[in-house]
Amino acid sequence: MEYFSHKNPDKLLYDHLLEVYHYAMEANVELKSWEKEALQIICLCHDFGKFTTFFQSHLSGVSSKHSQHGFLSAIFGVFCWMQKKGLCLQKMNPPASLDEVISLLIYACILHHHGDVKDISKNLPEKFAGDFKADINLIQKIDDAYVQIEDLRCNAEDIKPSLEKVGLCDVFEKFLAQQRGFIEDILRYLKRIEYGIRMIGMIPQAFKDGTELYFAQQKLYSLLIWADKMSAANYKLLSPCYASLNRLIVAREKVIKPTQDKNLKRIRQSVFEAVLSNIEKNKEKDIFSITTPTGTGKTLAGVFAAVKLKEILKKSGRIIYALPFTSIIDQNYDVVKQLFETIEDFETNRDRYLLKHHHLTDGEYKGKEEALKEITDEITVYEKVASECFIENWTSGFVVTTFVQLLETLISNRNRMLKKFHAFYDSVLLLDEIQAIEVELLPLVEEILRKLSQLFRCKIILMTATKPLIFEDACELAGFCDYSIFNRTKLMYHHSDLKVAEFVDFFLQEVYEDEKSFLIVANTINQSHQIYNGIKNNLKNKEVIYLSANLVPKDRKKVIKKIEDMLSSGRKPIVVSTQVIEAGVDIDFDCVIRDIAPIDSIIQCAGRCNRHNEKTQGSVLVVNMKDESGITFAKRVYGNTAIEISSMLLLQHPEVEEKDYGMLIDNYFRMIKENKSFKKSEEFLKAIRLLKFDSILEKEEITISRFSLIQQRGGYVSVIIRNNEEIEDAYQRYIDSFSIKDYYERREIYLKLKNILFEYTISVPVKYAQIFDEEKGILSLPPTSCERYYSPKTGFVYDPNDNVIFA
Repeated sequence: MEYFSHKNPDKLLYDHLLEVYHYAMEANVELKSWEKEALQIICLCHDFGKFTTFFQSHLSGVSSKHSQHGFLSAIFGVFCWMQKKGLCLQKMNPPASLDEVISLLIYACILHHHGDVKDISKNLPEKFAGDFKADINLIQKIDDAYVQIEDLRCNAEDIKPSLEKVGLCDVFEKFLAQQRGFIEDILRYLKRIEYGIRMIGMIPQAFKDGTELYFAQQKLYSLLIWADKMSAANYKLLSPCYASLNRLIVAREKVIKPTQDKNLKRIRQSVFEAVLSNIEKNKEKDIFSITTPTGTGKTLAGVFAAVKLKEILKKSGRIIYALPFTSIIDQNYDVVKQLFETIEDFETNRDRYLLKHHHLTDGEYKGKEEALKEITDEITVYEKVASECFIENWTSGFVVTTFVQLLETLISNRNRMLKKFHAFYDSVLLLDEIQAIEVELLPLVEEILRKLSQLFRCKIILMTATKPLIFEDACELAGFCDYSIFNRTKLMYHHSDLKVAEFVDFFLQEVYEDEKSFLIVANTINQSHQIYNGIKNNLKNKEVIYLSANLVPKDRKKVIKKIEDMLSSGRKPIVVSTQVIEAGVDIDFDCVIRDIAPIDSIIQCAGRCNRHNEKTQGSVLVVNMKDESGITFAKRVYGNTAIEISSMLLLQHPEVEEKDYGMLIDNYFRMIKENKSFKKSEEFLKAIRLLKFDSILEKEEITISRFSLIQQRGGYVSVIIRNNEEIEDAYQRYIDSFSIKDYYERREIYLKLKNILFEYTISVPVKYAQIFDEEKGILSLPPTSCERYYSPKTGFVYDPNDNVIFA
């Protein structure tokens, strides 16, 4: 009898096991001797449970509870490791040896390879001595496994030739010879190891701390699931393509933004030269920074520093360029792309050289044909699904991505994210504007990135205009962080409390000048709507434009393009916006007005004023607006601490020129460090050290699964706005796809439609749910309601008394 691992294509099970092992070993990851041994067991045993007749029937469409293969495969993997290492089940006291701890890692990796990583205690007994007590689900898995083992005994002679090919025939015979109760004994043995790590904090000397143990598990798990998915889809491995420094240097002049300011041009060149010179002098260091004001050419300097560092150290990994927002990614990706377009075969292998990855990435991977060319005509090839695989695996020499993709891979229990965890090995990380990360998470981020640098041979370069509370020992490459090189703007604080109507009067009577362009940045949707309506109603002949996340992304992009065109043609609009405009939008206003916010956010806004230093000194006015109940809008968004510190500093320095912004920022971060609680970071680090991936017993407990850079807004839901034919057609096709049984066919349809769906999606308070249609769990605003509840100019139409706080 032949045993198969998958349908479409029919793949022999032993071929799949061997291919997964070879793929994992061929990955660009250096492995210690014990990691190689463990990975071999993990890969060759991960689908052992598919040798049952139950699973083989499942491939033909006849499924049962006994066709599940993960638990049996995990038990067999641990059994194989124990036989290989001569480990004893009878030892009863912690601490565990290295080989024993590896048993636990093998169990976890195989058990969870088809889903997210769960807390291992859910699949272990309550204690390691005495009567066997466990969760009812685990008891059921054990009972099912004994039925599966009996099935294997009945077909052992058919199975042995396949296991002989993978070198597991002898241990298979020993496995079948075990008496009932041996699974419980293995689980008690694993519980003792888990108890030693969790309760006593005892880990082998091979790991300095629990974080290193976490990295070891994630590395093995990542290699397994990545290789497994590649083999299951019948994809061949692709090698990334790399660009040489000399080749890119030739293209640099073509992508530098022209400027009439000779001083600015000189500064950009000096920053570039200092960075490249210092990266070579300090190449043995692990953490670097490029800290200079906005507009000094940090992006190009950082890109070339990363390329040079990779080249001179002969690093085999990729360059990973991470930024906080998708809008900045699109903009900076285009800059890097212009450099790479000078490479002869770039167009053919575009994504193998340079890849853009975020949740809205166009699902087309150029260069995948090499990996698909051996797939026969009988096999259905889903082009979008294949592209998604190579994009999500970061199959490229230079990856431009988000902090979400980067950090929610490093701190994660999610299968989909973790399949690229191993891709960090021997890479150069370029992190742009890291201060955008929530302050409370910075100690966590620093610890994880330091471990990544130490354990995965990564080099890290931080680029920022406002030096954050992280990596204070970083080697500065620009040689200075001196705002005195510029004096483009002057920040002024109008500390008097203003309600929105009072602010509108203040703006019209004391600030507004017809010959100037203005950007007004509010903190909440409701506030921004009131300001927009107040100004527009009073300046009927003036172009007043609204911008916020209350507009669907499609309309938002149109508004930004309109603003850019108006400013470049010399027209002088008034733009009322929210924080959505703070970063990633390269626009330049004569005057910026910002409702009070954290100092670093205010300085980011200042970067939208006299950006290219081609005007007289621009004004950045900070005001303090409150709602009708007397609550500061800013505190609804940022909390008390950051706003109170910012207010105090601005009261002490009510007028600050750009040359002194550095002083303001340094004082702000110092005071934040003294006043901010970092409990959240401490709790996540504890979860990582104890391998606490998730928990259902203690809902409020901080576990790895709860880590997210995107703050979940309680009481908000995502809604598709179906206000034209494009989205209506995409929506109906998506809903229709739910009737398709084949997962990959459904996924292919979704990937073709997802960008359109996202382009028309916004978040709104759940209290408005009754006005939306719900189908297949998806909320949408039907065409008949769009005219009433959605405006292409200002977005979703709220009750004006709502305090809608998202930006």
